[in-house]
Amino acid sequence: MTAAARKAFEEAIALENSGNLDRALVSYLKAQELSPDDTEIAYRTASALLQTGYLDEAQSQLRRIVFAEPDHLNARASLGNCQLLLGDTVNAQQNFADVLALSPDNRNALYGLASVLLKEDKPEEAAAPARRLVELLPDTPAVLSLFADTQARIDQKAAAIAAYRKALKADPDYGPALIGLSQTLLLRKRFDEVIELTIRANERAPADPLPLDLLSDALVGKGALEDAREAALAALELSPRSIPTHVRLSSIARKFGDHGAALKHALAAHDLDKSAKEPLNALGAALAALKYSNQARSVLTAMSRGDGLEPAIRKLVEGLADADNNKTETKAVTEQSHSAEEDGSSETPDSTPSNTSEAEGAQQAKPDQEKDKPKEKPAGSKQHIGTDGDQLPNVLGLRRQDRS
Repeated sequence: MTAAARKAFEEAIALENSGNLDRALVSYLKAQELSPDDTEIAYRTASALLQTGYLDEAQSQLRRIVFAEPDHLNARASLGNCQLLLGDTVNAQQNFADVLALSPDNRNALYGLASVLLKEDKPEEAAAPARRLVELLPDTPAVLSLFADTQARIDQKAAAIAAYRKALKADPDYGPALIGLSQTLLLRKRFDEVIELTIRANERAPADPLPLDLLSDALVGKGALEDAREAALAALELSPRSIPTHVRLSSIARKFGDHGAALKHALAAHDLDKSAKEPLNALGAALAALKYSNQARSVLTAMSRGDGLEPAIRKLVEGLADADNNKTETKAVTEQSHSAEEDGSSETPDSTPSNTSEAEGAQQAKPDQEKDKPKEKPAGSKQHIGTDGDQLPNVLGLRRQDRS
């Protein structure tokens, strides 16, 4: 290593230790340019590339190091991590196994191997390296959460909950532990705890839709459907192409008796992935709730055969959704007019929305016994009204438009 390369290298290490990784990477690259054959510089540069998200560049560099020095275990383990992040689980697993064959307690390789096996849905195999890692690093949140993930997946829920709680004791804001514990407690119907945990997770990572999805599920379990719908809608804003969120919103809308929204979200989910079963199941449930038994059966039969949605059924669904939406809008305008009259106001709406011909056809096709049936207000729907008549914020701290 030349003097100039050493100076740049030491400067890079100091910058990395101070937390300025981007500037450190610049200095590492400069040092490598000055001393291209130095393995230590090459490895630290590759690690910096990996940490800053330059995965392809990091992988290329690490491969060169491993080719030149096959026994460079840190480089091989880092290469496994890089491949795992790139989705190459086969080569990642091989590299982790090669490292562990020479160094059974290599922490990087143990963590990587357990992560690969979990990703490949092999939690029983993942449990062994994860447990050994806990023995080596008993108080590390990431390690405890990884072990908890393996236990949750092999139906050892008590062990999983204990490990998640220990991780959160070490770091109360550790995201994977908050999410993992929420998912496990949700299965045990401990909704109040899930609500508290997911709100914390949302505050920590407001751009992540998963805490909001879990929060929505917990609120449904509590019967707080309006809050559940708002949480799911907030998740959908963050991830508009999320099929599970659309299906969740369809289910919530159906419980409200909001059939138009139930059909609309189920159809949107189906359009995102026509091979997915959950959206067709939601469509069938929504049609059955509207007493379209034959059409619902047709959707569910097509789902079991792996067929798509029939054009006639799709046309019916779209028409029903439009008809229900127009009906809801008309009702809202009427209620607004009545409210204005009760307040002594002379203002009235100029006009009310008119149904399209397709919507009218769908309404005519609706069974007679359902045409005039009033919508029942769901048990979980509550007006959040303060003493001054204003609506109170819901669990997300947002002031929503009450739809009841």
